[in-house]
Amino acid sequence: MKFQYILLIVFTLLLFPNNAQAQEKKEENKFSVKVSGHIWAESIYDTRQTVNARENDVILYPAKEVLDANGEDINAQSSFNMLNIHSRARIKITAPDFLNAKVSGLIEGDFVGTGNDKIGLFRLRHAMLKLNWEKSELLAGNYWHPMFTTDVYPQVVSWGGAIPYFTLSRNAQLRYSYSPSSNSKLSIAASTQIDFKSNGPNGASSEYQRNAAIPEFNATYIIGLKSIFLIGANIGYKTLKPQLSFTSGGLTYKSEETIGSYHYSIFSKIKMNKAALRLGTIYGQNMYNFVMLGGYGVSGVNSNGEQEYTNLSIGSFWFDLDSGLLGKKTSLGIYAGYTKNYGADKTITGPVYARGTDIDYSYRIAPRIIYGAGKVKFRGEVSFDTAAYGTPDADYKVQNTNSVSNVRFVIATTLHF
Repeated sequence: MKFQYILLIVFTLLLFPNNAQAQEKKEENKFSVKVSGHIWAESIYDTRQTVNARENDVILYPAKEVLDANGEDINAQSSFNMLNIHSRARIKITAPDFLNAKVSGLIEGDFVGTGNDKIGLFRLRHAMLKLNWEKSELLAGNYWHPMFTTDVYPQVVSWGGAIPYFTLSRNAQLRYSYSPSSNSKLSIAASTQIDFKSNGPNGASSEYQRNAAIPEFNATYIIGLKSIFLIGANIGYKTLKPQLSFTSGGLTYKSEETIGSYHYSIFSKIKMNKAALRLGTIYGQNMYNFVMLGGYGVSGVNSNGEQEYTNLSIGSFWFDLDSGLLGKKTSLGIYAGYTKNYGADKTITGPVYARGTDIDYSYRIAPRIIYGAGKVKFRGEVSFDTAAYGTPDADYKVQNTNSVSNVRFVIATTLHF
């Protein structure tokens, strides 16, 4: 009997380490790293000068007329450039479960840089982790702004996410999503600014939101995620503190004034066999940090001698029609966008911190073709842009407009890995 007990103890000691090793190996199998990305080479030709970023790679709208001594438009000059800065590397991570949730992560960057003086330097785009339960999700890190929903966005060839008609922003955020069903999702997010910043007395900076000591809040609801018709809406609110102190009567005082602004969007996608129609509309105040028209300005002085502020409002509408693959390798598409400057809520009496304050409206029409269904693709796009420049009145509504136009030709070759 004693011998049997000894055998049982030995067997138990041998069994448990093996079980522990098997469990550890099982957990290790849940951890994976996948590297992907693309090499992007593009050539760009514009028929006139533009308002742009990253050495004319990202276009906003045509530059206004500037007449020389002979009455000729200085900006009526074509330009050409070749760039590879949108080549990208991406790491997707799957980790063992945590708090009964599936764990995943994403790190992604490119060579666009954070400004024209840093072009060609590696730039962080996304760095986030997700915890997924059966009906809910928690996202923490740097990722697309909630108004840039990955379910519905323009499929354009040109870089810039179809700005200034569609929002472009990536933000540090904490986002919680709940799915009542597999066909719908409600998300609530708190975010701050990093690369996409609001404007103010010290130029574009994240300090105005930081000093307000409150994040931007957004709520998004989408229905139809698994059907041929999807529709969703987003609403958000942010607060800025433009300055920490002000001077009145030769004395310096601590500033108390802030400015709050809201934005909302409605978007939809309709699937039609291989084709898809995406469309949306955006309305908002102080949309500078989304690389759209608008911002805010000084509307007066309060009883303490401190500046007060008012928002400039804009609206936009866009649609994108994608044919899907025609045959095995070719797809056609067309994008169109329109944006309108609605001016300020109050009369502006002082400095303005905004983009495109002398533009009444602008629009873009951009047909495209993509060839290739494998790792290598050829992409071509022709973008026709028009902006109506004029003179802003006291409410920053633009009068006496004169339209200028630009045609952009883009050819891109991509290798995906």
